[in-house]
Amino acid sequence: MAELPLEPSLSRTLIKANENGCLSQALTVASMLSAETSLLPVRSTKNSENKRKHAFLDLPDGSGWGDHIQLLQIYEQWDQNDYDFSWCKDYDLQVRGMKFVKDVRRQLSQIMEKIANGSLDVRANERHKGRHHNYKTLRKALCIGYASQLAERMDRHNGYRTIGFKPQLVQVHPSSVLKTDEYGMFPEYVVYHELIATPRPYMRNVCAVEMQWVIPILKKLEKLDVKKLSGGQIIRDEENIPELPEKVAVTGLLDDPAAKIRAARERFLARKANK
Repeated sequence: MAELPLEPSLSRTLIKANENGCLSQALTVASMLSAETSLLPVRSTKNSENKRKHAFLDLPDGSGWGDHIQLLQIYEQWDQNDYDFSWCKDYDLQVRGMKFVKDVRRQLSQIMEKIANGSLDVRANERHKGRHHNYKTLRKALCIGYASQLAERMDRHNGYRTIGFKPQLVQVHPSSVLKTDEYGMFPEYVVYHELIATPRPYMRNVCAVEMQWVIPILKKLEKLDVKKLSGGQIIRDEENIPELPEKVAVTGLLDDPAAKIRAARERFLARKANK
């Protein structure tokens, strides 16, 4: 995993995706998330909207599963258009950023081929027979890869609580394409790529995962000793802690200004004599 120049969550995702047979999709997602800036267009005003050839909603919506799937679908559409830069301009996608993503994906593909000690099918336009549109294998790989970045929805509202050493209340970023069910509720569990530190903390780039994938991770987290992993020392019993020495009282010198001057003069003369 150290050979991959990625965040640990993305590296774990690629390794698990290789086992699940969805490496091509995972490579695309990891490359899109590695872009230095946001590749997607910002919702614009009516005046600027009229200048565009396509509406903002024409972009893939991630099939309701979240932002990771949307990034995958966008790259696949670009691949179907023979990596045409004019297609990116029509949809207000950053041409320079998409070109960077393509280069990163090629480099990651070469690294994964070395790790797997063999030739892998890492083509972006790979289509598996009998493939379902729920991206189940990819989402399962993301769940395991982002095991330290899981969040559980609250019971009665769409707020989430992160799962881990220091849980906190967060919300899905307004720009997310994650869809709600018929009752207006988000999925029970999601993984997130990053947290945005604002007065109201948000999860950006989220993807829905299933409970049956999360339960084994929760069992491992219960047995996790964070203090041991961080190298922290166990606090000793009070009876084993040595007593501190009593404070030495200094008298005379602190209360007599003349004594301070004499002491300083003696130190000065001593340094001068040593020279």
